[in-house]
Amino acid sequence: MVNTKIITLPNILTSLRIFLVPFFIIAMNSKDYSLALKIVIVAGLTDSLDGIIARKCGQVSKLGTFLDPLADKIFLLTIMITFYIHELIPKWFLLLILIRDITVTFGWLEMYLRKKRITKPTTLGKISNALQVIIFVYILLSVNFQIPSMPNFGYFLVSFFALLSLFQYMMIRFKG
Repeated sequence: MVNTKIITLPNILTSLRIFLVPFFIIAMNSKDYSLALKIVIVAGLTDSLDGIIARKCGQVSKLGTFLDPLADKIFLLTIMITFYIHELIPKWFLLLILIRDITVTFGWLEMYLRKKRITKPTTLGKISNALQVIIFVYILLSVNFQIPSMPNFGYFLVSFFALLSLFQYMMIRFKG
């Protein structure tokens, strides 16, 4: 059952993720990679917790169903663009993920505007997002603790799941 309440704990957690974006940018621009790492970890935890709490406590809401994937996109794209500016990720990786996310977002918005239907995140989409968060945490760990930088295999693995989820979303969009 979908809850019509706007102020729920999951929606607050989702909003917190959006609220953290400027603080992440400030941390990165001041090269405070330790703070940036903590912000990414908090954002990742709020992303996991909002869904769990929403389902377990019956707090799934229309706003949350719309806001959660939007918060994910805003935060992940902010991380990628900031990492690219600081030369922490390769350009091809940024472009691939940007194209994937823009395509999925426009398809998602188009479905909502034309059919008033919200496309739910798929398992592959969730895996893709989780892998992106993992790779970004690793990159920040490598900057903070002088461990080896992300091997190309990591970028290829994340890219593979991003493309798989893109094709899945495209199939859903053209089917619906």
